[in-house]
Parts: sequence; C-alpha cells; structure tokens
Amino acid sequence: MSKIVFSLAPLSAEIVELLIRQTPGLPNFEVIAGHEMSEEKISKNLANADIVLGDYTFKHKITAHRITGAKKLVFIQQPSVGYQHIDVAACSAAGIRVANTAGANTVSVAEHTIAWGLGLLKNMFHAHVSTKAGRWEQMNIKAAELNGKVWGIVGFGNIGRAVAERLKPFGLSRMIYYDIRRAEPSVEQKTGVEYADRETLLRQADIVSLHAPLTAETRAMINAHALSIMKPGAYLINVARAELVDEEALAEAVRNGKIAGAGIDVFSEEPITESNPLLGVESERLFLSPHTAGVTGEAAGRIINMAAANIARMLKGEEPESLLH
Repeated sequence: MSKIVFSLAPLSAEIVELLIRQTPGLPNFEVIAGHEMSEEKISKNLANADIVLGDYTFKHKITAHRITGAKKLVFIQQPSVGYQHIDVAACSAAGIRVANTAGANTVSVAEHTIAWGLGLLKNMFHAHVSTKAGRWEQMNIKAAELNGKVWGIVGFGNIGRAVAERLKPFGLSRMIYYDIRRAEPSVEQKTGVEYADRETLLRQADIVSLHAPLTAETRAMINAHALSIMKPGAYLINVARAELVDEEALAEAVRNGKIAGAGIDVFSEEPITESNPLLGVESERLFLSPHTAGVTGEAAGRIINMAAANIARMLKGEEPESLLH
C-alpha cells in the first residue's frame, strides 16, 4: 500500500515528490499538497497521512488538537531550523516523531550577524543615506573598527560557534561567550573564545549577538536591566528568537542612547506590525530585517534537500536525522 506524504509547505506536490525521489530505492508513495487547503480539508488529509512535511512559513500550525485525528501519522519533517509552530510535546505523546533541519542555515545566520556588526560600527546606513542625498560627511560618519573590540556571544551552539570561527581574523581583543553549558576546553581553544557569566558579558562586550534558543531562562533575558548595564557605545544583534528581547525596553534604550544601536531580524509578531515599538525609533544605527538572516538561496537549498532526504529515510524504514525528541 502506497504511503502518503502530506505537504503543508508552499510547494507543489510534483516538486516535493521530485526532491524526495533524489534518494534511490524508495517504496511507493504519494505526495499531496495542502498549503492552500481549507482547515477542514487539512484535517481530513492529516487523518490519512503517514508523513507530514511542515510549513516553513509557519502559517499552518501543528497543534495537539490538530493531530488528534492523525492516527496513521508517524513522522513530521519541518523544513526549517525553527519549529515553534509545532507542539512537539503533544506529538511525542502521540508517538509522532518530529525533526527539523538543524545546521542548514548556520553559515547564512553567522554571516548576517557579522555583516550587521560591521555595518553598525562603520555607520554604513547613515553613510549611504547621506551620500545619496548629495552630502559629503566624510568626517561626520564616525566609523569604528572591529579590530580591538570585545564581541560577546550569547548561546554557543552551532551558530554561535560559526560566528566565533568567522570572527577570528578580525583582530578582536577578546571573544567572550555565555551558554548554560560551558564548552569543552578544546572547543574554546579552537574557536578562540573565553567563557563569562551573562552579566559580565553584557558589561564588557562592544557587540552582543544572540544565538540562544527560547526557554524559560532566556525569555526576555535582554530587558531594561540588561540593557542598562551594557556599554553606552555597545550594539545588540538578535538573529535568534524575538522573545529573548523586551522590544519596548530596546526601543527606549536605542532612542535614549543607552546603547549605540541594534540589528534585529526577529520580531514578537511576524510579519511586523505598525504597533511594534522598534518602528517608532528614529536611528540610523537601528537595523531591521524581515527574518532573513537564515534565508539565503544556499540555505534554502540545503534545508529542502535535508528535509526531503529525511522523509526518504523514513519511507525506507531508516532512522531520520535531526530528531527533536
């Protein structure tokens, strides 16, 4: 009997099938595209699905209620690193395995992080706007060097380590990191980092970049107090989860010069709404992007190919990779 792969991603059934069939030796299977279906039709198709390809736009959530009728479902493959729209605990309780594509966008996010650090220090946005307006403010841009600065990395997983590795040639005076689990001495030596507690990192770093997961401990870790102990000339970069940062407190800190600026790629509500306090801040050293740090062509290719290969493993009865539980 043919297996059913139900796709909630905004891709045609033909494309999903073609991607999965890159793996040879597969049993019979059928792909059904469900991204444009009504909620009622999605529930009906979930009842017959063996495998689900998740929605990387996060439009279609997989909740405890949604999987109650999915009696045949054994595996959900999320084609992204983030999976906040999936109730993983409920899936686990129902015997449904869930995987993401961990590491697929590591290079993209690390590069975005460093690009923003350089852009903020060099005051590149102001330089562009000023020059395009016909002004010549060569001595007023007040750019700074990354060389000799202290960079603080909060969260030292794949992305945090990739940032550290790429920063080594820039001549920083120090790279310090905080994580709930301290890395092995060999990892610290290889990446050139020093461990510090979170408060020490915030007090000493010229640039603080966030790469931590969202947990009870990390939620709103960058609040009014955290911002108050950062250097007045420091920059904050968040390419992780919006909920790590109190947006109201950050908006006030940048507006009032408590910190020099920030680069923010993730927001409490996405797409961003007019009510977001960061939109009301007039600062050319506040960089905003629409959750694109990990959205490069190269990363997208890795993500969808990793997801398809993992589905193929399940179809062949093999152990999938990047399981979340």
